[in-house]
Amino acid sequence: MADNLRIVLTGGPCGGKTTLLRELRAADPRGERWLLVPEAAPLLFQAGLDGRRKSFQQAVVKLQIALEESYAAAAHPHQVLLCHRGTLDALAYWLRNGWNEDEFFPATGMSREKHYHRYLGVIHLQTVAIGAEGCYRRWPDAHRPETIEQAAEIDRLCARSWGDHPRYVLVDNFGKDWLTKSRVACDWLTGWLESMNR
Repeated sequence: MADNLRIVLTGGPCGGKTTLLRELRAADPRGERWLLVPEAAPLLFQAGLDGRRKSFQQAVVKLQIALEESYAAAAHPHQVLLCHRGTLDALAYWLRNGWNEDEFFPATGMSREKHYHRYLGVIHLQTVAIGAEGCYRRWPDAHRPETIEQAAEIDRLCARSWGDHPRYVLVDNFGKDWLTKSRVACDWLTGWLESMNR
């Protein structure tokens, strides 16, 4: 499988990334079209690593790459990796911690352009903390500790991290319910794949 046949789902907490992945898996239960790559950071949190350290975000990038490479090695030629966050999501959290952006790229051993080149496209599912605040859920209703303000900040930093990717798409909440938002994201996914097969 070619390295660039990967698509990132990004955005702040409670934007619909997990829900969209579940919907796509339900529509494709045998993984004939999509291989769903899990988010790296929760695995590292479960191991006991401290997310307030720069080494944590470096580890996120390394693990994200390892997960993607492992899935790609096992993929069939027609399968596409759909990644629950990508390597530059670590930059968003790096910035949230107040660290210098210029230090991130040497710390990860990759330029921004190399991070971008890993992915065919980026779909940013905007957190409902922006424009649909009444839908935002956090602990104990959902497994996320962030306040609405924190979720909105992370979302803006995800846009800053990924926004210059040549195939970056923001799916916002304005005038959209979840069915509309999901359909917009799926239309982009389908369009990109069709363009690759021409």
